[in-house]
Amino acid sequence: MIVVAQPADILSRVGEHLGWSEWHTVTQAHIDHFAEATGNLAPIHTDPAYAKQTPYGGTIAFGMQIQAMTTMLLSDIWELKTTGGADLGSNKVRHLSPVIAGGRVRLGAVITEAEEVATGVRTTLDLTFEVEGSERPACVAQIVYIYSFGAA
Repeated sequence: MIVVAQPADILSRVGEHLGWSEWHTVTQAHIDHFAEATGNLAPIHTDPAYAKQTPYGGTIAFGMQIQAMTTMLLSDIWELKTTGGADLGSNKVRHLSPVIAGGRVRLGAVITEAEEVATGVRTTLDLTFEVEGSERPACVAQIVYIYSFGAA
């Protein structure tokens, strides 16, 4: 577990693969909650009987749902002891392989850029969301955060 408590804990790791999270199961209940929250009730995600007849053979998680797991999965890799942070968004995102309900995913992360700014350290991470048993990842994404240090 990497501990991030000061700017150097990020700045010194540019170019470094931080490791992998634990495997996390994406259940139908998770998919249904995401569907309800977004209002997207497409049957490929929410109707197991319908989805069984598709090439996937079952319901699949939303691509954005997998990406939304970033913070949870990163918490398996590092412990943030920061005074705050902000998700600035994504530079690049590709959803490459489905995650079937009951499938497991894990996250690998590389710090590709880090720069001190007035509010902390702007950090760019290249993320790979692996699907257990699949040669292709579910998602690859480049995301940007600012992590703040010092007085809250």
